[in-house]
Amino acid sequence: MALDRNFYVGTVLSGGFKIEKFVGAGAFAYVYMAVSPAGEKCAVKVQYNLVDDARTRFAREIKVLKTLPPNDYLVRYYSDGVLKEGYPYLVMEFVDGITLKEALKRDKQWPVNKCCEFMLQLCDAFDGLHQLGIAHRDVKPDNIMITNANHQVKLMDLGLIKDSQGFLKFLESEDIMSNREFGENLDKGVLAGTPEYMAPEQFSDASVDDESKTSTDTWTDVYSLGLIFYEMLTGKKLFVFSPDNKTKQDYARSLLAYLRQRTNQNDASILPPPDVPYQLWTVIAKSLHADTRTRQHNASELGEDIQRFMTTGEGVIESDSDKTSAIDIANFAEIMRATTTKESAPPAPVPPPVSQQVYGGMPNNFPPQNTVAPALPPYAAELAGAMEDEGDDNTWLWIIVIALLVIVVIVLVLILFVF
Repeated sequence: MALDRNFYVGTVLSGGFKIEKFVGAGAFAYVYMAVSPAGEKCAVKVQYNLVDDARTRFAREIKVLKTLPPNDYLVRYYSDGVLKEGYPYLVMEFVDGITLKEALKRDKQWPVNKCCEFMLQLCDAFDGLHQLGIAHRDVKPDNIMITNANHQVKLMDLGLIKDSQGFLKFLESEDIMSNREFGENLDKGVLAGTPEYMAPEQFSDASVDDESKTSTDTWTDVYSLGLIFYEMLTGKKLFVFSPDNKTKQDYARSLLAYLRQRTNQNDASILPPPDVPYQLWTVIAKSLHADTRTRQHNASELGEDIQRFMTTGEGVIESDSDKTSAIDIANFAEIMRATTTKESAPPAPVPPPVSQQVYGGMPNNFPPQNTVAPALPPYAAELAGAMEDEGDDNTWLWIIVIALLVIVVIVLVLILFVF
């Protein structure tokens, strides 16, 4: 029998937390408002769905919230336990405010500075998660609260977290952490997340049998943050999902078509919005790359890019080939000639390998992907001809020098034989 949502109203939990009223329901849990012994409001999450996978995910959420260091932008953990009927619960900070989803309904398009300041807080919310190699995987406006008191960000709902880099699994295997919540692969064949805010790898990873070969990681949250950033700046979602809900089959067909669209994403098809400064757009566009290796690796790197834009107005440069030349093309041949004839000049510094190059203040740990040689401009042939002519002049000079040396040798031989 399904658990009545009001069944626990009035219940006093271990630690003296008294459940006062029902607040809302999710797919696996009910949420209540409670009061602590000190009179502070708290939120209590009671899991009513006790299937094995759901119970393990809930245990993961509790374990991570207990492990993470305090973070002003992430809901705080207070307590947890199991009710006498067997339902696990989690007591955490009660956020008095509205979701970002509700805020965007009131004000669809936000000013650039307001968006950037909000995103900096949101990036900070991921500090502890991403330092442990944990991906949230369900970053969306519904799971982001804004407090009424000081308009502060509060990230919620860690029900779909993934131990992407295996750190927590390792700690469990070494008995540094109790139990084995992260030892089992719960994601095989599971599409985890909310389609409109998912990264491309979240769609494709659902069909990967070996968890070690999946691509979902901290950069997956970066992609979701980029989608939210885009929506706040433009008032529109970048990838709208409008399923046909007439039947389950219709919904499945709509979802399949959407999955195909998202997994075949072409970065060039995502165009800069008209009212967004181009330098800021380079930051957002990088976060929305289909290739996971070319995004910001975590929320901290994304926050650094946003902060740099706010401080200096600079965007990001993703590869040397994308840099704009500051050399006037009319002087290019002269500059090349000067650099090749100055024998006394010190040798030019050797550029670092790609893995050590720094773009926008951060090391680019991966080489540019799918690089295409740029087409030569019209003046390129003339410039090449000029440089070839210069090479021809040097060739004739060497011929004359060699001829003179031959003549000197012949004269010396004649002198020796005659005298």
